[in-house]
Amino acid sequence: MKVRNVISLAAANLGREDLVARVEDCAAEPFGELASLLRCYNLVENEVALDYFPLKTEENFAAEQFASAGVLPYREFSFAPVEILSVKGESGLPLSYTGSPAELLFPKNARRLHISYTYSPKEKEWGDDVEVSAQVSARLLSYGVCCEFCLANGQYGEAATWEKKFRDALRAANVRHKKLTVRSRRWI
Repeated sequence: MKVRNVISLAAANLGREDLVARVEDCAAEPFGELASLLRCYNLVENEVALDYFPLKTEENFAAEQFASAGVLPYREFSFAPVEILSVKGESGLPLSYTGSPAELLFPKNARRLHISYTYSPKEKEWGDDVEVSAQVSARLLSYGVCCEFCLANGQYGEAATWEKKFRDALRAANVRHKKLTVRSRRWI
């Protein structure tokens, strides 16, 4: 799914057929309300990825990348790390590590690292692919974009409506498909 598809759906949800037509005709860099919708999309995608459906990846690093000093700068990662989930050595065993604001610290004798982490999505352009979990639909994202767009334009009543739809869709997407049970009460 493309970013422009989500923005087109959001414009349609808002009842702005003029914007839907402009989305389909826009081949270059968006401007005006389309640029505002793109900013809103980036805000929503970031919120969904950081708070609800984290984006996870794994990377391998060789000693040359951290110069055997026990320090690996975050700029060496392919994506901007949010949370380090695990650090394993070349044998596959977990290594102790400490995270600082700019780098990851680990034992100096490590030669290879296998790091699993969550990351923040990169800011999207008009024709980029959506970078969210498979559980997140275009409809869900479009609700969030509608909310942000209405807030940016001072339409607070409509924004509250779209916010509720967005939160309800997030809850529905995050439902675990297992039977919920309530333990019986006992009186002593």
